[in-house]
Amino acid sequence: MLAKTSLGEFGVRGLMNYTRGENKKTGDDLYNIMPLNGKLTFTHQYSSWSNAIELVGATRKNDVSSVRNEIHTKGYFLTNLRTSYTWKNIRVDLGVENLFDRLYYLPLGGAYTGQGMTMGINGIPYSIAVPGMGRSVYAGLNIKF
Repeated sequence: MLAKTSLGEFGVRGLMNYTRGENKKTGDDLYNIMPLNGKLTFTHQYSSWSNAIELVGATRKNDVSSVRNEIHTKGYFLTNLRTSYTWKNIRVDLGVENLFDRLYYLPLGGAYTGQGMTMGINGIPYSIAVPGMGRSVYAGLNIKF
């Protein structure tokens, strides 16, 4: 908790991950290793309301497995918003993921093969990464009984 005021409780949570892997015999990078990534969440709690602003990011993926034709991806930064209201045994949740509708590519998403010939046949390169989800809005209702 960062602060407790008449406007509610304010807090922050963070998470950071980094993994590096290499095949010691061939010197090739290991397959499907997520680059440096993290989340930073600012929280606010007031009475029955709970709110959060979440910042999510990952660095570019340059350490790829050449044996498996792994694709390089650029880094990205996303913003998510969440709110919920609790009343007795009912909670209503609302949120927006990827608030600014940023185009980004999933570092562990693999190759996108859903459109055209993307496997290197006839000169079309194998290098189209799977894009991440665009802006999405959600709502939920939870009832405890």
